[in-house]
Formats: sequence, structure tokens, C-alpha cells
Amino acid sequence: MNARRSILLQLVAAGLLVMDLPGQSAQAISLQVSGLYNGVEGDVFSNLENGWGGEAQIRYTPGALSVGAGFQYTQHGRGPLPADPDPADIKLYGGFVEPRYRIHTGSYTVAPYVSARFSLLKAGFSGGDLDLSSTFMQLNGGGGLLYRLGPRLNLDAGATFGYNRRGGGTLTGETSNGTPINQSFDSDSGTNIVVRLGLAVGLGG
Repeated sequence: MNARRSILLQLVAAGLLVMDLPGQSAQAISLQVSGLYNGVEGDVFSNLENGWGGEAQIRYTPGALSVGAGFQYTQHGRGPLPADPDPADIKLYGGFVEPRYRIHTGSYTVAPYVSARFSLLKAGFSGGDLDLSSTFMQLNGGGGLLYRLGPRLNLDAGATFGYNRRGGGTLTGETSNGTPINQSFDSDSGTNIVVRLGLAVGLGG
């Protein structure tokens, strides 16, 4: 009797686990592509405007806790700098890691989650031949909402807020009017908000 009851409890627990997974993804591996808004505040770059772009990530989801890794790209307008009087765009691009924890609310269609995000980015410039030797770091926390559109498809809306840090380095090259630049600078910090809207597709069985 005890053995039969133990088997029954194990079957019920397994059934609940299978039912619980679709709120996030029925497949352990998923591919996500999203539009991205990257709002940057502080002194990490002078006159830097908020930017738009996109990201792609691969996510591993064994259960309520999942981990994603991918590549992000945003383009930001920029006003004149003391070393470069011509306005130009700055591209921020690089890799990120994003762990999430899904919060079970009893719904198998909608699933809120909390998340963290660590991005390590490089900066590229338009309008001249400029190179920035330092890297740009974002460390964020936040959350979002997954909405199940089908057995393999989820809509994902999320946002994180956090800390920016640009390492010290050197800006070298030429401006768009041919003026040479070789300017050293110290590290600086600020804040940011990253907002995402995208689709996640489950892969495999």
C-alpha cells in the first residue's frame, strides 16, 4: 500500500511539473529575437542619446530557472564632443548573459519572471575613423512577462534597470573632417534602462 501510494505521488508530481513548464517553454532550448531600447544616463558618454536596436539569444530552460546568452546592438545619436565637433552616431554592441526565474501564478498562458542582466559592450562611431579602446559594462535587474502563443512560441516583454560603467582608455583616429584625435580619459559611470519586446521559439522535442 505504501509503495503504491509513493508511486502515485511521484506520478502526480511529474504531471504537475509537465503542466508547469508551458508557462515558459515546453522545450529546454529556445531561440529569442527581440527589439531593444537602451536608455543611457550619466557621464559614460557626453551628449549620448537613448538608442534603439535588437538582440538575439539562446536560452536554456530546465525548469523555473533559465539562463540565456546572446548578442545585443543599439545605435545612439550623439552631440558634438570637445575632441570631435561633428555630431555622430555611437553603436553599442556586444554579449550579455541573462538569468531568469519564472514566478508560477497558476496560469499556463501568462508567466511573470524576475531577471538579471550583465552586458559587456564595445562602442563604434559613425561619421569618422574613430576607435575607443575601453569597454562598456551594464549590470541590471528587473523582470518581465511571458505570454504563450503556442506550443513552441512565446511573446516576451521585459525591462531591466541598472548600472553603467565605461572603463578608462583612449579615443584615437580621425574625425569626419580629418582632424586627428588621440585623447585619454578616465572611467565613468551612470545608469541605464533596457526594454525588450520579442518572440521566443522552442527548439527540439
